[in-house]
Amino acid sequence: MSVITRFPKLSVVRPLIQHWPPQWWQWGKVVGALLPPLWLLAGVHHPLAWAVALHLFCDFTAQSDTTVQGKAHREWRILVYHGLIAGGWPGLLVAGIPGLLIGAVTHSLIDAANKFGFDDWRGPILDQLSHMALIVLLSLLSSLSTAYWPTP
Repeated sequence: MSVITRFPKLSVVRPLIQHWPPQWWQWGKVVGALLPPLWLLAGVHHPLAWAVALHLFCDFTAQSDTTVQGKAHREWRILVYHGLIAGGWPGLLVAGIPGLLIGAVTHSLIDAANKFGFDDWRGPILDQLSHMALIVLLSLLSSLSTAYWPTP
């Protein structure tokens, strides 16, 4: 018995094979699952690169169906919980405690906007670009003001 049959939730390849072409979020699951091991194998040490990989893993690969449904219904507890994980951890990685707080709040607010009202390809693109821009901005602010912005 293979790992995929014993642990079907861990497989990011099966949905791609069963439903071709895959949905945009299925690609996110694949990239989120593959980027951390690739960074390890490549010896990447930059916190910004790891924050992006961590964000993709938390925002796609590790996200449960319950979280997806709760975000779609704008349930504030789910949005806060998801924001702490998918926005807070990458924020903490690049900008310390202030980054955790700012990342968690803004990630929750971006997800509450529910893809900015777009039902087509623009919604997910704007959503992820907003998340990535925030991570980059936190990293830049942290590197520019290390005397006033403590990092771990």
